[in-house]
Amino acid sequence: MSRLDGSFIGRDGTITLVAALGAVVLTAGLAPAVATLAVLRRAWRSPVFPSAAPRRILVLGHRLADGAPSVVFEQRLARAALLARQFPGAEVVLLGGRGAPEQPSEAEAGRDWLAARGLDPARITLETDSRHTLENLHNHRALHGTAGPEALVTSRCHLHRAMLMANGLGLSPMPVAAEERLRFEPARLLGEGFRLHWYVTGRLLARLLHHRGWLARIS
Repeated sequence: MSRLDGSFIGRDGTITLVAALGAVVLTAGLAPAVATLAVLRRAWRSPVFPSAAPRRILVLGHRLADGAPSVVFEQRLARAALLARQFPGAEVVLLGGRGAPEQPSEAEAGRDWLAARGLDPARITLETDSRHTLENLHNHRALHGTAGPEALVTSRCHLHRAMLMANGLGLSPMPVAAEERLRFEPARLLGEGFRLHWYVTGRLLARLLHHRGWLARIS
């Protein structure tokens, strides 16, 4: 799940966001530009199949559209369905919480989408408490540990940040792009570049301040 709004980031998130904006000013925009280039490089090069047979196929959620998977989420689910057929022994782990009280969680909507297309629900595990990518991965680690091998399926522009967060939590998944090829969308790319810059700034600030609460969330 990837959202950039003020509904869940809290005081600590606000502090790191202010620091990230300050870094934009101090570097005359260079810091987010470098982050955006890193996002683009990973998005361009990422494979659509893992390098080895995975034990688990992790699928990052995306905000639902009227209670159903969005186009972006459907791309991720479709890739997971292909991998599930390619690797029949792999468990599919759907990561994503509830955006609104009256809606299903992203993971639940993803399960229904996959089941409607023939995937055995017994192969699917849900994580339904997370609100964003870092919580997706943090909660997955709490449920399943760090044992692999695992494949991480998400959108091309999201892969760099997701992999950085996963590695910071001690996970070593194989990156798998949802889309067959990169579609150049400047606004989406720049937005993801800023999110990456925000995460890196927050991680650096946590380490400089030795802030135990922040460090616990990212490691």
